Amino acid sequence: EAFQVSTAGTYYAVQMAKVRKEKRLTTVPHIDGLPVNTFWDIGRGDGTAIWLHQRVGMRDHFIKFIEGWGEPYAYFVREMQKTGWIWGNHYLPHDGAHVRQSEDYDTQIAPEKMLENLGLRNIVIVPKVDELQHGISAVRDKFAGCWFDEKGCKEGIAHLEGYKKQWNEKLQCWSDQPLKDIHTEAADAFRQF
Repeated sequence: EAFQVSTAGTYYAVQMAKVRKEKRLTTVPHIDGLPVNTFWDIGRGDGTAIWLHQRVGMRDHFIKFIEGWGEPYAYFVREMQKTGWIWGNHYLPHDGAHVRQSEDYDTQIAPEKMLENLGLRNIVIVPKVDELQHGISAVRDKFAGCWFDEKGCKEGIAHLEGYKKQWNEKLQCWSDQPLKDIHTEAADAFRQF
């Protein structure tokens, strides 16, 4: 028996359906010698998500997705280093420059500096969008040039497809605010792209 998952209230359902229809969800291999960029959502008490990306001509290839909850930044850097790839830029959200308690709880340091201390270079802080809906609209516009590796990005793809609006019980309609759930970190990391 066929069944469908409801896409009501989702942000990227139309775009992801088009990605699937145009067969841009496929095998997208890493290309040796071409730098890999990363787009992060750095959790503060929640998850961390990272999209790994190569720009190939006019295409944006998403070749891997990494996520974790309660893991130190060293864990993510080790996961990245296992690939042996050449790194381009590492894009952190605006709060990547905000000083906070470090992972050893003894010092105050920004995530940007923590990652530099772990060996990452070319870290770029992405400015905060004034209006979240503008950021979401900008992401929708970028999907047309995106290709996703079906295996390497499997969890990230599920998160993009599951990213949705909050339901307003009082008004019985979808609000303009995203639902904060398991899909948020991956969608926020993708928005850094």
